[in-house]
Amino acid sequence: MHQWKIITDSGADYKKLTSKQANVNFEAIPLMINIDNKIFMDDQAFDIEAFHAQIKANQGPMSTACPSPDHYAEAFQDCENVICFTLSKNISGSYNAACLAKDMVLEKNPSQNIHIFDTNTAGTEADLLVLKAMELAETGLDFDNLVSQMIDYHKHTSTNYILKNVDNLVRNGRLNKLLGQMIGLLNILLLGRRTLDGRLELVDKVRGEKRAIRSLIHAMKEQGYVGEKVLISHMLNLDYAKKIQASLIEEFQTQEIEILEMSGICAFYAEYQGIILGYEIK
Repeated sequence: MHQWKIITDSGADYKKLTSKQANVNFEAIPLMINIDNKIFMDDQAFDIEAFHAQIKANQGPMSTACPSPDHYAEAFQDCENVICFTLSKNISGSYNAACLAKDMVLEKNPSQNIHIFDTNTAGTEADLLVLKAMELAETGLDFDNLVSQMIDYHKHTSTNYILKNVDNLVRNGRLNKLLGQMIGLLNILLLGRRTLDGRLELVDKVRGEKRAIRSLIHAMKEQGYVGEKVLISHMLNLDYAKKIQASLIEEFQTQEIEILEMSGICAFYAEYQGIILGYEIK
């Protein structure tokens, strides 16, 4: 029986998953967030409320750091088949670190199988990819077939964001400063999506949560969504996540919806009350 390890950085929200099969294992490798010299590791012990309180009180510098190649290499070694998912290489150095680790490990063990997926995203779309890889590994597929099916599956997933605050995106050069000044004023919310090359793109600016949901549903339809699986993550905004869930059930009769607490790195950029939706499309 093939041995598998499904790995993700904390650009995905899952920190712990247990496979139905003993030969399939999961590991989440944390990024690090530095808020005025207080370090938050984005692991199972991450406390999102303490994190939010630290950000609110912060007057100093803030930064993030991806896992080191050595950290990835340690996770990769001693497993026959490794599938690793990382944040978009256009928003993080995590992909490059994982690729360096792959080279390091294969130099010592050339027979090992390792594939690094640039998810081109952050958040719950990456969670969908992790779940699919776990599912396929459990069926007994060989390495090449699993990678091929994952590449095809990734063509049928997408991401949307609803953001109330974008200060960190502006501060780190990932969003226009003038646009950033509008968001959060007069109850204006930003609806975004990820581009094919893994960047954040503006879809709409709306006033009020109800209009944001209507705009979200329209955007999902344009992407080809008709009722497949959805994962919703939130940054201390469970009530709104549930309203989105109810709206999707009403509009599409969606059966598979899971609500997750946002990972630390996603919460850093989505900020307070931010929402990320990952979903399958036709």
